[in-house]
Amino acid sequence: MSDGRHTATGSTVPGDQRLQGVTAVVLTHMRPRLAGDAARSLLEREGFAGSQIIVVVNGPGGLDDPELEASVRMVRLPRNTGPAGGFRAGMVEAFADPATQWVYLCEDDVGLFTLPCPRVAELLERLDVADRSSPPVGAVVAYGRKFVGRGAHTVNVVPAEGGGPVLAPVDVACWGATLVSRCVVDSGVLPDPDWFFGLEDFDFFCRVRDAGFQVVVDGDAARSVAPEQTSAGREDAISSDRPTDADEAWRSYYHARNSIELIRRHGDPTWYAWHLVYSLRHLQKARNRASRIAILHGLLDGTRGRMGENPRYARREGEFGPPSLAPLPPDR
Repeated sequence: MSDGRHTATGSTVPGDQRLQGVTAVVLTHMRPRLAGDAARSLLEREGFAGSQIIVVVNGPGGLDDPELEASVRMVRLPRNTGPAGGFRAGMVEAFADPATQWVYLCEDDVGLFTLPCPRVAELLERLDVADRSSPPVGAVVAYGRKFVGRGAHTVNVVPAEGGGPVLAPVDVACWGATLVSRCVVDSGVLPDPDWFFGLEDFDFFCRVRDAGFQVVVDGDAARSVAPEQTSAGREDAISSDRPTDADEAWRSYYHARNSIELIRRHGDPTWYAWHLVYSLRHLQKARNRASRIAILHGLLDGTRGRMGENPRYARREGEFGPPSLAPLPPDR
């Protein structure tokens, strides 16, 4: 978030008073440089004080600068609990402070995308004037999606510039850079660590909506990152700094498996057929044998209802550059 790829939309100063009541949570696993960039951006560009930033280290990793670590609040989990477990720990820690009314969830690689920055203080001002006649806003996402009735398949939502809603309702989203209200957690909705990885964010936002809250997308952010929400655009944005999704065969296992669980919990029985069709397409397009095996194994475990971490499918390398952590052996 500090590499100059962001679009400046205003100015903030460290300790921006408009951010009172907000705690930022950066979740990282094996990406010290990228997580360090995210923390620096929150401090230097968004205007958060160090005491308002929680960095959750999911097993191996940390930040690339010991002084930076000393300036923020570090939460180190003994093992990787996946994005759901990590963000859950961060949210519990943040909302333990009764002064925290919003938590700003940031993935460690969010700085690779062209989000407007700074944006949080302005988002809070928009929320203050949001339509009070609608259900309360539970989460504001940077890039949101809507289901189209074909399994877990979704389409990106990009509100038109001028005349359209500044905050537009969506069904689900990736974590990205998301504001979540205390009201959501007070109602008992937290990320479910049983998902471990893959569509755990979709499950969370579905449950936010089921609890009676709106999930809305920030129109400015959505338009800014729209080119990076295609497969090709995303690959181009991240490929210089970290392995792409296609390079990480292990991801295919969790997507195939957890799509079945998403249908069970939030979908329609007709979605199973769509998931089978999409899985066959993914098998045809898979770049290697490891990806094909991962998809088939995911479908089998999803049918059996298996959840949680499968140690066979895990991240091997977090980021490129000077190796702070030795990469694990490659997938076979």
